Amino acid sequence: MDALIREFRLLDVTRAVLLSAASIATVTYCSGSFDLFPSVLACVAIIASLVNFNKFACRDYAFPSAVGRACCFVISLVFSFVLVLGAHIRVTEPVIAGGIYDNYIEPYSALDVVAFWVMSTLVFWVLSVLVQLSCRCRCCVFCEDSPRANDGGSSIRILSVAVRALVIFLLYLPFFLRHCPGLFFGDTFSSFAQIMGWNPLSNHHPVAFTMMMGACIKVAGLFGLGPSAGVALLTVLQMVCVASTFGYLSIWVTSRLGVSSRWSWLPVALFGLSRYCALYSVALWKDPLFSCCLVLMVTMLADVVMEKDSWSSALHLLVFGALALGVMLLRNNGLYICAALFVVLAIVAVLGRLGRIGLIGSGSRLAIPLGIAIAACLAITGPVYSAMGVVPSEDVESVGIPLAQMARVAALDGDMSESDRAYMNELLPLDRYKEVYHPSFIDPLKWNDDFNSDHLKDGFWAHLVSMFFRNPSMYFEAWELQTFGFWAPNVKGADGLPENFLMGAPYNLMADGEASSGVAFRNLLAPLGDGVDKAFGLNAWSISGAVVFWMLVFSAVLLVSRGRSRFALPFLPFLLLYGTLFIASPIWYWPRYIVAAQFGLPVVLVVVARGLLSDERHSESDVVG
Repeated sequence: MDALIREFRLLDVTRAVLLSAASIATVTYCSGSFDLFPSVLACVAIIASLVNFNKFACRDYAFPSAVGRACCFVISLVFSFVLVLGAHIRVTEPVIAGGIYDNYIEPYSALDVVAFWVMSTLVFWVLSVLVQLSCRCRCCVFCEDSPRANDGGSSIRILSVAVRALVIFLLYLPFFLRHCPGLFFGDTFSSFAQIMGWNPLSNHHPVAFTMMMGACIKVAGLFGLGPSAGVALLTVLQMVCVASTFGYLSIWVTSRLGVSSRWSWLPVALFGLSRYCALYSVALWKDPLFSCCLVLMVTMLADVVMEKDSWSSALHLLVFGALALGVMLLRNNGLYICAALFVVLAIVAVLGRLGRIGLIGSGSRLAIPLGIAIAACLAITGPVYSAMGVVPSEDVESVGIPLAQMARVAALDGDMSESDRAYMNELLPLDRYKEVYHPSFIDPLKWNDDFNSDHLKDGFWAHLVSMFFRNPSMYFEAWELQTFGFWAPNVKGADGLPENFLMGAPYNLMADGEASSGVAFRNLLAPLGDGVDKAFGLNAWSISGAVVFWMLVFSAVLLVSRGRSRFALPFLPFLLLYGTLFIASPIWYWPRYIVAAQFGLPVVLVVVARGLLSDERHSESDVVG
C-alpha cells in the first residue's frame, strides 16, 4: 500500500480529484439531485483507473491510431450531448398520456455548456482507460496456443443445443399454463380476425405471422379442436423457437469463449429463469420470432468475423438467407435492416477485392443469400400479396415522426405559411391539435376519427420541408419526445418499463376477453392458489433500451479504436434496428421493438471480448492499404 501511495505523484492526485469531482457533478446533473451511492461508485472507478494507468505505465489518452483517438473523442461529445438533452426532457406518468404541457423540453442555460464539456472530458478519459487496458491485457483462453479455443471453438452439437432448449422450454411452461393459450393482444386479435374471415388480410401486422396462426388453427381443426387450440399450438411452437434460440446461444457463448460446455448452464439458468424472456415466449406478438431470427443472424455474422464459420458453405449461406427472409417478413422494418446490411456487405466485398481492407472470412459471400432473400421478400410482399388480396400497410404507419413534428408546430402555434396552415387543417381541424397531439405517442392523432389520412398523399413531404425551415427547433423537440426512450439513458421513466406486456392490454386479463375475441382464456394453474399470479405475473424488468443502444455504440467504438473494425460488423443489425425506430417510432419507448438487441447482448459481450482481449495473429488494423 505504501509503495502504491508513493507511486502517485502530485499530478496523479490532482487528476484523481478533478475526475472524481467531474464524476460526482455528472451523476448529480444527470439525475437532477446528488446521489451518494452512484457518486461514490464513480469515484472508486476513477481511482481504480488511475491505479491501472500507473501499473501499466500508460501514456495519457494513448491510442493505437489517430482514427481510434478521433472515434473516442467524437463519441464522447455525442454521448455528452445526449446526456444534456436527456437532462432537460420532462415527462409525466404514464408517458403516453402526457399532453403538450405535460411532456416538454425544459429551457437550456449556460450551466449545460459547462456540464457538456465536463462530461465529454470524463467520458473520453473512461474510453481511453478501456482502450489502454484492452491493449495491455490478454485473456489466456483466447490465445492462439489454447487448444480449447481452436479444436472445439466452432463445433456446436445439435444434441447439446436440444438438451438446453428443452430445459429452458420446461422452465417457460408454467407461464404458458398460467396464460393459456398465450398472451393475446390487440395485435394478435387483428391476425386472428383475418384468419376467421372477419377482416380482410392486411399487412399492417405482417401477413407471415397471420398465416402461421392460420396454419396452426387448421392443424388443430384436423383433430377436431377449435381456434383456441390452434392459438395454443402457435404459442407452443413460438416457445420452442425462443427456447431453441436461447439454448443455441448458451452453447455458442461458451464455445466461442473457449471454455468448458459446463459453463453453458449459467446462461441457460439466466435465460430460463428470466420472467422477461419467459413472457416473450408466450406473448403472441410478431416480435419474439423476429428477434430470434435477427439474433441468430448476428451470431452467424459474429462467426464470420471470428473465423468460426465451420459449416459447409452452402448450408451456411442457405440458413443465413432463410433467417434474413424471416426478419423481413415478420416485421415491416426488417426489409430496411436487411437492405442496409446488404449494402454494407457488398461494400466490404468490393473493398476486399480491391485490397483496401482485409478479407472477413465468408462475410462478402453472405451478401449473396441476403440479396436473394431481399428479392424474395419484395416478390412475396408485392405480386404474391397482391394476388392474395392483402391490403397494404396504411401510409400513416411510415410517417409517424414527421407527422408528430408537423402536429407539434400546429399544436404550439408555430410559424406556418397559409398553404401549410390550410394543409394541416385538412388533416385535422387546427383547433384540435392541442387536444389530440401527444408528444410521446402518435397513435391518438393518426387513429383519431377526425384525422384525414387520405390527405397524406397530397403534398405531405413538401409541407413537411416548408414547416421544417420555419420551425427547426420544434421539429427537433418533437423527435426527442417521440424517441427519447431508445437513446436517452438519463430520463426519468426511460427505464426497463416493467409494464411492457401490460401496455399491450392482453385480452387474458379482460373480464369479457373470451366474448370479444372468440378465444377461450384459461389459468390452468388456478388450483395452486393466488401465489401463481405473483410468481408468473406480467411485470418484468429488463435492461433499458437506451442503455443497450449505448452499450452497442461504445462496444463498436472501442473495437474500432483498437484497430479491430471487423469485429464491429455483427453489431450492425442491432444498430440498424434502432435506426429504423429513430426515423419512424410510433411511441417514445416500447421494449418489444428492440428486444432483439436485449436478447443479443451475450453475443455482443463475446464479440467484444474476442476483439479486445484476444492476441490474434491478425494486424492491429483491418485496413490494408
